Amino acid sequence: MHVIGTAGHVDHGKSTLVEALSGIDPDRLREEKEREMTIDLGFAWLNLETNGELEEVGIVDVPGHRDFIENMLAGVGGIDLALFVVAADEGVMPQTREHLAILDLLQIPGGVVALTKTDLVQEEDWLELVILDLEDTLAGTVLAGAPIIPVSARTGAGIDELRYALITRLRETDSRPDSGRPRLPIDRVFSLTGFGTVVTGTLVGGELRVGDTVEIQPAGLEARIRGLQTHKQKREVARPGSRVAVNLAGVDTGQLSRGDVLSAPGISRGTILLDASYRHLPGATIPLKHNLEVKFFAGAAEVMARTRLLGARNLAPGEEGWLQLALEDPLALVRGERFILRRPSPGATLGGGRVLDPHPGRRHRRFRAEVIERLQTLAEGTPAELLLQKLSRIEPATRADLLRAAGMASETAGTAWEELLTTGQIVIAGQQALTRTRWQQLRQQLLDLLDAYHRENPLRQGMLREEVRSRLRLAAAIFNPLLATLVEETLVAETGALLHRPGHAITFSPRQQEAIDALLDRFARAGTDSPSVKESRAAVGDDVYAGLVDLGRLRPLNDDVVYRAEEYEELVGRIATYLRRHDQAGAADIRDLLDTSRKYAIALLEHLDDIKVTRRVGDRRELLSR
Repeated sequence: MHVIGTAGHVDHGKSTLVEALSGIDPDRLREEKEREMTIDLGFAWLNLETNGELEEVGIVDVPGHRDFIENMLAGVGGIDLALFVVAADEGVMPQTREHLAILDLLQIPGGVVALTKTDLVQEEDWLELVILDLEDTLAGTVLAGAPIIPVSARTGAGIDELRYALITRLRETDSRPDSGRPRLPIDRVFSLTGFGTVVTGTLVGGELRVGDTVEIQPAGLEARIRGLQTHKQKREVARPGSRVAVNLAGVDTGQLSRGDVLSAPGISRGTILLDASYRHLPGATIPLKHNLEVKFFAGAAEVMARTRLLGARNLAPGEEGWLQLALEDPLALVRGERFILRRPSPGATLGGGRVLDPHPGRRHRRFRAEVIERLQTLAEGTPAELLLQKLSRIEPATRADLLRAAGMASETAGTAWEELLTTGQIVIAGQQALTRTRWQQLRQQLLDLLDAYHRENPLRQGMLREEVRSRLRLAAAIFNPLLATLVEETLVAETGALLHRPGHAITFSPRQQEAIDALLDRFARAGTDSPSVKESRAAVGDDVYAGLVDLGRLRPLNDDVVYRAEEYEELVGRIATYLRRHDQAGAADIRDLLDTSRKYAIALLEHLDDIKVTRRVGDRRELLSR
């Protein structure tokens, strides 16, 4: 699942372009319609074929006007790809540069540039100049080298090319990992008649399920998920990277606000003090000073804060350093989360950085060497993070192999291992450890494999267990625990050697059922001398025949002989009874017993050998167990 976010100067055509791509007008407020300008976050989605299948890609449309740039910050943090919009008739403008700086500070993975309103430009030379200026502006940022696609939302020119460019970039963009630690920064709170409280946001870190108990931080409220929707479609499970609307029981809208975080219990908690690495923008008009009042933005949250500059007296434009930020109100933050600092008045983006420790516990002395050394270590990663990174490169691995490969002191590595286990960031499968992200990927691959098989083979009960394992290229030591987990969670069912989704059922059309009834009637009348496999396939078709076998209504003995289930059970029972009375039997004895030909008698005896009911002793058979 992926989310695209728009960015760009006011009136450069972001919302119009979103509507041209998706068919959905993201402007939902009356004031936005009246002023023809985006004021708050807008949402849409479109179907793109990203990995051989259609994917519903979410779109967050943000305002471009400088008066609403703080609303823009509430939506741009959770995106996977930027749709950076520049009008061809105006080129790069002030908010173009500020939005680009924000995307760069947040380290958005990449993007596509849409050069809009090309129908208003008559001179090709002007268009070339705008593109050259754009390339210079993007240089050295996360959008350096991004494709620039000239489009016109009014005429439709270039829209297909833009869609293809988005598809190409999304194929190169990793999906959000599932670490088993779901967090949803809330960007909208509202109430619906008959449903109650609803919140929306972009889900990261893990899955949410209907019925889950969740926390709303920083207030520490507890709620239960009554329902989930993605792009107005009900979901039982919401996956990382998707836009999600969550219907909550146990909390009122008045208790919630934009910037709160919905998460699994114990994932995050409120803080008013944090340690961070920081980069001051080269274009900042003032240096960053100690005790400067700023606006702090992270996720969908905004709060006033004061800077505590560590290891330096100030930071000049373009410099990097360490900060401790004192927040005016608590926020639910996690390590690694990116943030933006803005000057309150006049409003301007100063810089941004990454949260290194959301709960430092106390204020640091500004110029202590040990404080700076600790921050440098945190910037490189905690022992647990480094161990997790090592596992992600060599997984699966035993505990001993992982600790040996990590090259840490044994006590440090052991403590890091226990932390990863306690926080659920690694999964133990037999004797092997995998990252939670890899485990979730394997789960989804197995489920997707079965779903695809059911779509392509609706008349088959399921896939052979060994075929599934082979397709996933997994050793039994990993595959067996993985399958056991999915069976326990009722996401996969086993029927004999077949694996299938619990909701899958073979359904025959009336015409197929008519042919089936006729064939089964032939079996009933034929008795022991049943129709052959070839005749059965010809009577109902290969797919229907395979479905009848999967359902157990036909029991093939070999490539030629097959019986209806009722005759099969009766014939096996008669042979077993005969052997209990006579100890041994030859093919001729069974032929006479069943009043049939040698072909059927031998097929039955060889089948019973194969399934370990009988064993061959010379030319005769005897029961393996009496």
